[in-house]
Amino acid sequence: MRNIVIAFILVLVCHNSMAQKVVQGHISNEGLPLSGVHVINLSSAKKSFSNSEGFYTIVAAPKEELQFTYMGMDTVSIIVEDVTKTLNISMILRTEQLEEVVVSKKVNKQKELGMNYFSDPSIVNSFYGYLSPNTVAYQLKVIDGSEFNVGADILEAIASRRSGMRVKTILKGGIPTKVLYMRGMGSINNSRPAIFEVDGQVFQDAPVWIDLAMVLRVGIIPGIQAVVRYGPTASGGVVIINTKSGVHGLREENSGKLYDQARLRNNFVTGKVISNQDVSEGYPEYILEMEGTTTQNETLELYHKYERQFSNVPYFYVDSYALFFEKYGGAVADKIIEANFDAFENNAVWLKALAFTYESQSRFKQAHEIYKKVYTLRPDYAQSYMDLANSYRNVNRSESANSLLARHSFLLDEGLLVSDTLHLTEMMQREIDNLNWDNTKNSNQFETGTPQNEFSTRLVFEWNDSEAEFDLQFVNPNNQYFSWKHNLLEMADRVRSEKQLGYSMVDFLLDDELPGIWNVNTTYLGNKQLTPTYLKATIYKNYGSKFQTKEIKVFRLGMKGVNQRLFSFPVTSSIVQSK
Repeated sequence: MRNIVIAFILVLVCHNSMAQKVVQGHISNEGLPLSGVHVINLSSAKKSFSNSEGFYTIVAAPKEELQFTYMGMDTVSIIVEDVTKTLNISMILRTEQLEEVVVSKKVNKQKELGMNYFSDPSIVNSFYGYLSPNTVAYQLKVIDGSEFNVGADILEAIASRRSGMRVKTILKGGIPTKVLYMRGMGSINNSRPAIFEVDGQVFQDAPVWIDLAMVLRVGIIPGIQAVVRYGPTASGGVVIINTKSGVHGLREENSGKLYDQARLRNNFVTGKVISNQDVSEGYPEYILEMEGTTTQNETLELYHKYERQFSNVPYFYVDSYALFFEKYGGAVADKIIEANFDAFENNAVWLKALAFTYESQSRFKQAHEIYKKVYTLRPDYAQSYMDLANSYRNVNRSESANSLLARHSFLLDEGLLVSDTLHLTEMMQREIDNLNWDNTKNSNQFETGTPQNEFSTRLVFEWNDSEAEFDLQFVNPNNQYFSWKHNLLEMADRVRSEKQLGYSMVDFLLDDELPGIWNVNTTYLGNKQLTPTYLKATIYKNYGSKFQTKEIKVFRLGMKGVNQRLFSFPVTSSIVQSK
């Protein structure tokens, strides 16, 4: 492992020493150019302003942050990546809210968190209301009870899940007493240990009597923020513990059942959802013309005609390859990529678009070679590890997949990669678990096809461009929906986390309580450029069972502002073997 660390440091030094480059773009509000927008590189302090037509240029390096400010508009912050050249910014008018409106929004947000408590493991219930890393302005760490090893000491278990925490035994009234110190606590200047809130009751002493098997959720609030809510006694931090004996999460009136986000009232799909056929009619002219040809020679003539116009444009080659593959097979289509691979070579965004396309065609060996290149280009991106590990799995090299994920965990432990406090950890753990299930399909525990979790379907979405903004809409058989909105306005913290940690994916788990045909729709909002985004959807059916299957679909997103159908899938009432 020492050699791995040395090699990894050398790679990071090379990547971090990349020369700064010019980032440019156009700034607007509701389609009209904004002049005089203040653009600053927060890392280097270099500044720029947009001109009378709304255009700007500024120098930045990967991982540096650009901030766009304009009087009366909401501030926009963007972390620059290795491929960032163009950032077109649409600024939004800042609205001042009346106090009663703010209070109303807080009440509604609390209700929403309470409804989502059992479906979102990042939410913890406190005396002061429901808390989530997505809704607080400080570093709240939430640990799901399933992450603890039953039978362990509760303080040691909590300390093991967060770096910088330690357990000590001190004399209190002459009696040896265990206490928990957070990072930076327990020093000469501050010797106060953490206090505890258990199901709404505050304790100065550690609740060592709690059985870990009874723990639902644990939340950890740092000392400075804890003092604001709990007073000076909380200067050592607060550990919030939700147990199965407490009352947590809101339930549906009358029935007492947990809220199902896809079955909430007044959330029926009423607007128009355009079909895949309607979307394809809005494709670029080169796709439409080549699709309309009847012979290979005719298609090639059109391809060469448009190649002069789109020379060295990666998405033109991705689209053309996919079209030729569908019409004439791989031998002809591969020549397009082979002749123009220089357009992809050092750009992870377009390499991923190509890899997605290969995977959707079950050409896993070709995709694997691409993912290896992406991993080389982005060794500090968590997504690189997950993509390459899944690719190893697709080419039947599960041991290499396990080794790669173990390397990622090691680098996290060594502090060479940024660790996650929000969403990534849970998704990566599900990837590891599913890899392990896949490796043990022939063991006795899978003989009956019994799933290893309570969900029957898992949907994983990944997008090639981290600047992409879009909404996902999940529609159940009753035509009711719930939405996930991936944009700077709705999910600023999430988008920032994605950039810092290097991932561009999300997953959703569905149980079998509402069987029937489900639909997935999306509304594309753009990617701050004039290029398309490629969205990959992986559909796991009979998830976690012996009969698990996987299907990969890829969608070209270019038409903005319309709700478009992506795909439909069945949810069955029991685990069934695919034919």
